[in-house]
Parts: sequence; C-alpha cells; structure tokens
Amino acid sequence: MKNTRTKNPKNPNPCAVLIVEDRVHTAEKFAAAVKSDHRLNLAGIAYDLDTALHMLACCKPRVVLTDLGLPDGSGIDVIRAANQADWLCESLVVSVFGDEARVFRALRAGARGYVQKTDTAANIVTAICELVDGGSPMSPKIARLLLTEVGEERRGAQLFDQGHQLSTREFEVLELIVKGLKRKEIAERLGITIGTVGSHIHKIYTKLNVTSNTAAILAAAKMRLL
Repeated sequence: MKNTRTKNPKNPNPCAVLIVEDRVHTAEKFAAAVKSDHRLNLAGIAYDLDTALHMLACCKPRVVLTDLGLPDGSGIDVIRAANQADWLCESLVVSVFGDEARVFRALRAGARGYVQKTDTAANIVTAICELVDGGSPMSPKIARLLLTEVGEERRGAQLFDQGHQLSTREFEVLELIVKGLKRKEIAERLGITIGTVGSHIHKIYTKLNVTSNTAAILAAAKMRLL
C-alpha cells in the first residue's frame, strides 16, 4: 500500500487530482503530466482500492483518474465513492485499447470520461481540464458504443410526458453534448454566452433528473429524445 503527495507552487488554487493506478510506471507517467501544468495539483497516488478510498476521503480531490483493474478490487468502487462525495469530485477512467466494454460500464457507474494509458501528457492534461470545464472527454468509438447500448435499452421505454420535454434550444444543446462539444464550443456554435449554455445544461439535468453529461445522454436516449 503506497501513496505519494505533492504540491504545485505555481497556482494557489490548482485542481487537485488523485491518481489510482496499480502499475508504478503508468502512475508516474500520469503524475508527471499532472505536475507539468500549473492548473493542476497532484493530490496523491494510490496503487490499490483500499488506499484509493482512504485518500479520496482525506485529500478530497476535484478529479480522480482511476484504473479499473486494481489488486484488491475494481476502480468502479472508486468512481461510485467519488460520486457520493459531499464535495464536487468527478472521475476519469484510465483505459487500455480494446477495453471499451469495461469503460462503458464505468461510464454507467458515473465516470465522466476516459483517457488511455498510451495518451500523451498533453492529452491527459487536456482531458482533465475539459472535465473540470464541464466536458466529458471520450473518443468517438466510446461515444458510439454508449449510444448503441442506449439504443438497445430504450426499446419499450415511454416517451416523456409532454410537459417535461426539453425545449428546442435545450435539445440543440443536448445534441451538441452528444457530439462531445465543450460549453465554450456550444456557445460559439449557437451564438450564445457560456453562461446561457450553463443555464440550459442545468435545465436539461433537472428535466432528465441527472447530474452529468453522460447520464443526460443515457436518460434522453432511453426516453427517445435522441
């Protein structure tokens, strides 16, 4: 059971990131990526599930970057714990190529996106910052898997009651979320402010009874809104 902690002196209010990865080399690669950007701070590294849950509670990170296959359990338990935290904490899955089905299960459990173990430091930092900015970083392949699986689930589902359907603008925002656009990009595409985009997303979450972009896609598809 190991863990390391560090602080970033370049930014007084950086985004704290907890890395959960049992392979030392991979964990150190992700840690180096986090420490390379002044917007981020390495809250710690956990090499197993027990340590991860302990550090999650102690360090209260903003983002958890977690592998799914841990020596003493599953990273999905870390994801669920992050979702239930009493502070804002979101999860990114650390994946390997070809593990799309397990990534999908993690997304269903509450992960907001994923990065591959082979990603560059720049891509890792971009994914974390995109998550914090309200995005859901994932590849087109994972997005297609998500929508295909949801398409199978929505058979037999009832349409929303007419009074609870999304407005035309909210539907447009949801469609752009499905395409992976961030709030700034949605604002530019629709010619509205980022604040207005945030307001629309809040209304979408409320109407669909969800708390994330991924869950919104799932809920909307099950209700045949996509």
